[in-house]
Amino acid sequence: MTPARGEMAPERPEEAREAEKEPVHSELEELKRKVEEATALAEELKDKWLRAAAELENFKKRSLREREEMIRQAQESLVREFLPILDNLQRALAHADNQDGPAGLVEGIKMIERQFSSTLERLGVTPIEALHRAFDPGHHEAMIQVESDDYEPNTVVEELEKGYLWHDRLLRPAKVAVSKRKEA
Repeated sequence: MTPARGEMAPERPEEAREAEKEPVHSELEELKRKVEEATALAEELKDKWLRAAAELENFKKRSLREREEMIRQAQESLVREFLPILDNLQRALAHADNQDGPAGLVEGIKMIERQFSSTLERLGVTPIEALHRAFDPGHHEAMIQVESDDYEPNTVVEELEKGYLWHDRLLRPAKVAVSKRKEA
């Protein structure tokens, strides 16, 4: 069959199939390119994430090392403060061995106690004043109650063990005996 004038001859079936494949082929190539770009982006983001995770882990380790070093330095400073006290205690004991009588030893121990107290004060440690004061459960630990007409009830009448504050923070409560009214 021959085409009429003005009509175009139909394409051959092979050419028609090729023409139909062309848009599909270009879409497929475009999708492949997008998949490759997405894969490359995913790899890049994964790499960045792994680096950030490694940096965080290194930061944690470095922070822990720095904290431990600061603690060691603080402990070293504290130990240095107490070395002269140990020296004086050893001198007092050596002096006591050379003396006839305990008077020299007692005086040496009193000096060491004063030195020890002043060292603690320099470090921010202060004793809690408890004797003859109202019982304060925030600073005192009542060990016994003592009947007394001489003191108001709930007054500290004896300090069994000193309590201490460190920069206004309780290190150890004072262990005390507290007064109560005599029972009739």
